[in-house]
Amino acid sequence: MKKSTFLWVFMCCMVGTLFAQTPAELSEIQAAKADQQMSVNLQELMTRLDNVGDTSMPLTNFFTANELQVLRSYSRPQSANRLADIIPTAGATESFSPVVGDFIYDPSDGVNGGPGGDCSTTSSGDLGDYPNCDCITVTTLNAPPGEEISVTFNSFRVFGAFDWFAIFDGSGPVTATNGSGSATNPTSGDPELWNSSVDGDELVDMINAGMTTFTSTSGSLTFASRFSGVVNTCGWEAEVVPAGGGGGGGITTPTVFGYEAVSEMYGSFDPVAPEVFTAISMGAADGTSLELTGDVDPNNPTTAYVSTTTPNFYSMDIETGVYTLIGPQALTFIGTSFDPTSGILYGYASDANLYTIDLATGAGTLVGPTGNTGLADLAITGDGDAYGHDLAADQIVSIDLTTGTATPIGPTGFNANFAQGMTWDPNSDTVFLASFNAANFLAEWRSVDLTTGATTIVGNINDPNVSEVTWAGIPFVPPMNDDCSGAVAMDCGDVETGDTNDFSDTGGFNASPDAWYSYTGSGDPEFITFSLCDGGTTYDSRLTVFDSCGGAQVVSNDDSCGLQSEVSFLSDGTTTYYVAVEGFGTTSAGPYSLELSCNPVAANDLCDDAIEIACGDVVAGSTNFATIDTAAGSCAGQDITAAGVWYTYTESIPGFIQDINLSTCDDADYDTKISVYSGDCGTLTCVAANDDGNGCSGFTSSVDFQSDGVSTYYILVHGFGTATGNFNLTMTCSPVPPPNDMIANSIDVDEIGFPYTDPAVNMPGATTEAGTPADCDNAGVQGVWYNFVPEMGGEATATVTSPAGYTSVTFYTADTEDSVETDLTLVDYFDNQCVPGADASILVTAGQVYYVYVANTMGVTDIVIDGDFYLGTGDTEIAGFNYYPNPATDQLNLSSGTGTIESAIIYNILGQEVVSREIGSNNAQLDVANLSVGTYILKVVVDGELGIYKIVKQ
Repeated sequence: MKKSTFLWVFMCCMVGTLFAQTPAELSEIQAAKADQQMSVNLQELMTRLDNVGDTSMPLTNFFTANELQVLRSYSRPQSANRLADIIPTAGATESFSPVVGDFIYDPSDGVNGGPGGDCSTTSSGDLGDYPNCDCITVTTLNAPPGEEISVTFNSFRVFGAFDWFAIFDGSGPVTATNGSGSATNPTSGDPELWNSSVDGDELVDMINAGMTTFTSTSGSLTFASRFSGVVNTCGWEAEVVPAGGGGGGGITTPTVFGYEAVSEMYGSFDPVAPEVFTAISMGAADGTSLELTGDVDPNNPTTAYVSTTTPNFYSMDIETGVYTLIGPQALTFIGTSFDPTSGILYGYASDANLYTIDLATGAGTLVGPTGNTGLADLAITGDGDAYGHDLAADQIVSIDLTTGTATPIGPTGFNANFAQGMTWDPNSDTVFLASFNAANFLAEWRSVDLTTGATTIVGNINDPNVSEVTWAGIPFVPPMNDDCSGAVAMDCGDVETGDTNDFSDTGGFNASPDAWYSYTGSGDPEFITFSLCDGGTTYDSRLTVFDSCGGAQVVSNDDSCGLQSEVSFLSDGTTTYYVAVEGFGTTSAGPYSLELSCNPVAANDLCDDAIEIACGDVVAGSTNFATIDTAAGSCAGQDITAAGVWYTYTESIPGFIQDINLSTCDDADYDTKISVYSGDCGTLTCVAANDDGNGCSGFTSSVDFQSDGVSTYYILVHGFGTATGNFNLTMTCSPVPPPNDMIANSIDVDEIGFPYTDPAVNMPGATTEAGTPADCDNAGVQGVWYNFVPEMGGEATATVTSPAGYTSVTFYTADTEDSVETDLTLVDYFDNQCVPGADASILVTAGQVYYVYVANTMGVTDIVIDGDFYLGTGDTEIAGFNYYPNPATDQLNLSSGTGTIESAIIYNILGQEVVSREIGSNNAQLDVANLSVGTYILKVVVDGELGIYKIVKQ
């Protein structure tokens, strides 16, 4: 049997009236007075305490409440962790800035008030009772800037017939009259949290109201009190505690529930900060007998099962403290604990045997003897391993649940006595002791090292009151985001980690445990990716995104990177999306690491936002963050099934015709497609498309088309199937030379007639010459050729109607109409110099061969050759023959009146036959839709007569 050793200090107290000028002096007076009172019966109490020996029975089996208070008062100075005592001045209006650990007392007049006082009666004569000052005192407690302040009342009583006490949330002025209290006395502009005249004037009233702790929302609390000159009592003691909210809405944070035997109240406390014990209900289950042991059911975490000293067996609602009798028990159980792996309740009885307990009846079934008579309580971990607290030997033991055998592990490191609680916390996977330390008379909350038995104190339970927690249980609290409504909001770039073993199934894709997260966009559409692919997820996962809690599924994925998941989708920028992290199978669970990445939609995702591209450009692009443009429609057999981005091309030189190649050939990391359209974004017309280009690797693309030099073209880079990725788009342009680019293809104006206009000549497409004429070096100049032989003398003129870039017009003579550049001689005439210019003229001689060389490097233009002489062949008309329209676009109509049109042939300016038809009637239509823009010669035979006409295709 252990013995306790105590040092006794006795003080002789002076009889007289003492007056303290400061709170510190007053504290000394009160401490001296407390020691004087304790000396009356302390020695006898200490002897009784020493004679109790080791026991698992509650303190109240051996001492009254007043005796326990004396014992606690003796040990308190040796173990107190208080920072300061705040004692207001009676009748004053004051402000204080306390910190956590400070204590606030009723006001003092220098003689009465402050610490101490007798709360069991009135006018006891105790100097700690508040003063009969016939005054009003207002005390404001201020938290640091930006913080709140919380106080917990350890004792409280005022004489309600005359005196009053109120608490206000704020620091505003208090209006009061020095008379009896009421609902309107005192008052303040701040919210009223407590009014003793309305809510009650004792601590038990606060406990029953669940309001022993008061927390500001304004950064300040104000106490207002009135003490008459008639009757007094103890006043109050309140401790500044960490600011925090109270219950309501279920258990949302890890909480210890248990029975405090000294005050006979059931309540709860924080496993991290156990100093504040919040009462839930008063009185034991039986009303008179005490609760020895209990535990929370892991399968029904709002229910606990309790055994009393009667012995009786109860179930209880841990949130309300309401007990339901199940029945009497044949055994007195000292300690009980649920096995979380099986849901079985085990109990250690006073006969030192281990039993299982039937939850329906409370009956025990023997497992076996423990071999240990000093156990105070049990705890079974999530692995199904059982442990006990041996208070006789102050050690932790392991217990075999199949045999009951207890095996020592190691010493706890403190002197335990009386009833002890023990429990496993499923939230932190830690075993705790709700111990009573006989060395300092403190109820302590201790964590246990299960490998050595050593314990570490976390804090004192319900300090500074005399307390003894006979049993404790901690329900599992699913993380807040176990349900969609508690989803943790994420921002772009966030990484959230967890373990779905800690969660339950609350929806999602299947019945596996799911953890919930959410994301709300910034206002603009963007691509969102939730990924479990960073290596931190170690089980077969699944991700599912919904457009609201309980809403429609947006996207889901099982395996994206091995057995792990990744989903991407387009956010509209305003919707809050919810993602469930869960498992492929209903039992799949484990650690995860969820990463959120955000990417803006590609700048050229829409046709209207197409990026300009020009000849020679190589532009880098990506379809990874683009949408599918099905509205554009299929083009040249290539359907649009994957996301794409848009580019646009308009020729900078109006009318400049070029052959265009657009290519991702060998320059993309996915299977590409390219589609080309003309028109407007709302009414696109297919021009050309390609999926897999000839000779291109990796299913990349290459497409060719000829621009008309006028249209705007829209280029969509997309993918085969649903493929997306990165690419480089190359645009290559090859100018289309005019038909008369080379001298060998010189247009023979003789064949066309006078005057001659060559319309819309694609001059920028002209090439350089193979040689240069004498007297005028045109090396490097890009131009076109014409020739004619005049039948009579006169003047010839050639004109560029739209000069652009380098422009020149030059006449040459030659011996024949099949000459080459070096055969030519510059015509020596003042208006035909070998210099830039938009026109030139010469005098011509009948029968001489002339060539005209025209350059206009930067623009498409009409070229006009004219003169005051008969130049070549004009129209040869047939009476009664008509043709229309002229110019023609698609169709040329022929009519000969009563004659028969035998044939019709159209020649180009090079004399090549381009349309030929045998007719045999007096009306006909010739299809000219496929002819290039330009001038042509029409020859018709009507009743054997030849007619020659000049027509224009536009």
